[in-house]
Amino acid sequence: MSDRYRDARLNFNLRKTMTPQQIADMYNDFADEYEEKHLGLGLRSHLRIGEYMADTYPQDQRATLRVLDVGAGTGLVGEMLSELGFVQIDALDPAQKMLDIAKTKNIYQRLICAFLNKDRIDEIETDQYDCITAAGAFNEGLIPVCAFHEMIRIVKPGGRIVFTITDKYIDVTDGYRNDLLPFIQKMADEGVWDVTAVPLADGAIHLLDGPGTLYSFKVNVTEKIL
Repeated sequence: MSDRYRDARLNFNLRKTMTPQQIADMYNDFADEYEEKHLGLGLRSHLRIGEYMADTYPQDQRATLRVLDVGAGTGLVGEMLSELGFVQIDALDPAQKMLDIAKTKNIYQRLICAFLNKDRIDEIETDQYDCITAAGAFNEGLIPVCAFHEMIRIVKPGGRIVFTITDKYIDVTDGYRNDLLPFIQKMADEGVWDVTAVPLADGAIHLLDGPGTLYSFKVNVTEKIL
């Protein structure tokens, strides 16, 4: 295992000067110990995603829904969804070694190694998925606000974008502090999506990170040029 970017794994302020590729390399470097480390520290975001998906989609619908797990990492969300009866699950993550571990769990149909940003991901068709999930993927150096353009494109009208974020990360992340919440409201005002915001108590997403929100955006359009 490489020691590159070791301090930035838990100190998000150190990520502010890192490139997206360096962020991906950081996750590649500690892929083998990711689950042990973060579950030990109290990572719970995948549990919240699973609970919401179970409450939202009846059991008899789950096997036919196409789900894209964004920031899939080693597959914690995928495992939850698979246990709940979701079958058609794909994984997207920029760190190949994280995806290599996820592959061993045999829960994903496709594993796509790519960054999620404003650029089109050629491997994914427009309106391909019924739902996007993302747990632990919204903090410094990870998914930027501009990536919602691509998420809107790949989710079917009537489909959902479901993710968790702590209040702390909105406050301290440069790309979110002044932009994320106004953007969410702007897209709602324009009819791009309908917003459900579920408040989450202190420690519900991660024991160390305070309260937050689970967002579910019901997408109403095929594509939105931002």
